Amino acid sequence: MTVLANSDYRDYRAPAGDNSALIEPDLDQLVSHVSEANATSSGSGLEFCGNALDQVQAEARREVVELAVRYTSAYQSIDPVEFVQQPIILSGHQPELFHPGVWFKNFLLSAIASRVNGIGVNFLVDNDLCRSTNISVPSFPANESSSVLVRDIPFDESRTPVPWELRSLQSRATWDAFSERVVAALPSGMRQPLLTELWPDASVALDETGRPGLAIARARHQLEQRIGLQTLEVPLSHLVSTRAFARFSIQLLSELPRFQDSYNRQLKRYREAHRIRNHAHPVPALEQQDGWLEAPWWVYRKQAPQRQRLWVRVRDDQLILCDRAGWQTIIEGRLDCDNASSQWLDLQVDGVCLRPRALLTTMYLRMIVGNVFIHGIGGAKYDQLTDTIIRDFFGVESPLMGVASATLRLPWPEPKRREQGRAEQVGEAYTDNTNSIRAQIRALKRELWDLRFHADQTVGMDSVEAKSLVERKRELLANIPDKGDKWQWHREMTNLNRRLAELASGTIAQTRQRMNELAKQEKALRIAQSREYSFCLYPLDFVAGHLQRML
Repeated sequence: MTVLANSDYRDYRAPAGDNSALIEPDLDQLVSHVSEANATSSGSGLEFCGNALDQVQAEARREVVELAVRYTSAYQSIDPVEFVQQPIILSGHQPELFHPGVWFKNFLLSAIASRVNGIGVNFLVDNDLCRSTNISVPSFPANESSSVLVRDIPFDESRTPVPWELRSLQSRATWDAFSERVVAALPSGMRQPLLTELWPDASVALDETGRPGLAIARARHQLEQRIGLQTLEVPLSHLVSTRAFARFSIQLLSELPRFQDSYNRQLKRYREAHRIRNHAHPVPALEQQDGWLEAPWWVYRKQAPQRQRLWVRVRDDQLILCDRAGWQTIIEGRLDCDNASSQWLDLQVDGVCLRPRALLTTMYLRMIVGNVFIHGIGGAKYDQLTDTIIRDFFGVESPLMGVASATLRLPWPEPKRREQGRAEQVGEAYTDNTNSIRAQIRALKRELWDLRFHADQTVGMDSVEAKSLVERKRELLANIPDKGDKWQWHREMTNLNRRLAELASGTIAQTRQRMNELAKQEKALRIAQSREYSFCLYPLDFVAGHLQRML
């Protein structure tokens, strides 16, 4: 078996510099690709449930656009959309208060759709777990004047993680106090965050949906429309109710032994190429246990919201599905794809949540629905594995994906007179060069090493004892014995260096104190310059303006 080299996979990285973006391929190339792909038939000969890929794509795209129009128009006015073979550009993320680098994908999505007269659809990945209801907010310690700490401020009380689509609010009081608490925690002098505009809309949406994730996403999408973006949105949980996705699922489950083999084989190659030993990264292998084959779907229900792996037995004309935790069902007549897909859809109506995992989700969206899918850094890395599965299992070239991210740091207050307050004092530190501080720390570490082993070469050795020790050390260095007689010499040299270091203890203490001060500054800079703060902490005109100009 050929082992792939690292060069066979792209190592995407977030932009390091402030106010910088990654778009790959670049915007013009993406626009050109989408236009060409939309005008060209797949011509692959690939079939799903007896239907040619072109026919499957046409049905799937119509269903997705109808879903997205219906969902989006429920909370904001949109221009009439008649899907007549326009290009479809896709992206997606969990319904979270993510950082500006993630939000940048939505700006790119809108820009591409506008240039190709297409339809941009952003999927809310609500089958992922809601693991946290906090955002990190930079703040100042009560009794320190030159450091920054991060406070985790919740918009809801925590609970056992469940999928976003089932995550209900635990504490309305926590939700209602969220915006005020965030504003109070931010350093004085910071401009008003867009959260103050976002949260009232989110609260209205929460009253209507009962789901914090959907409420946050809806408010963010309404904000996007106000600043000029034109996209549609729809939860991923709605996608699984489409006939096209049901047929896609039945096709793969009917061929699960071969699909599982391809999936695991390509995963093994990916790990070997990246020298990955963690068996959960980037995804776990699909298992076989007691005649059951694991399939890349999750299964859960409202009354049993913990995600379970989907297990399948292919027996004659049946698909036996279970979660090995008490739930089981049978789909009869798997070879009659229309009938089997109807049974699959009936399970969804009955409240059984059969949800695709990450690789399967983007496989379907890229192969069947969109002309291009815009990934972030993390998604782009793992979806290179999806590329190899598509080639191996389906025998076709994987569709192009776009990759986009951005780095935009919080706009800290401009330095002012020190007497005006601690915020301005700390703000002044943020204008320092982080690399310069780190270089100073490295230099001080070398100085400490010299003080420990070469204190005789430093200043301040003026005492009678110090001069005597320095002279003796010079004598020893001038008369280094042969290897066999070196033990006594080494012992005396060690004792000399130790005593010289003791005499230089004052200088050592001062050096360590300076190192500690610089380390605090470096930590404050690192916290202040993080790219991971939620977009809702930024002033709206600042973050929207910068992200638009990065396109």
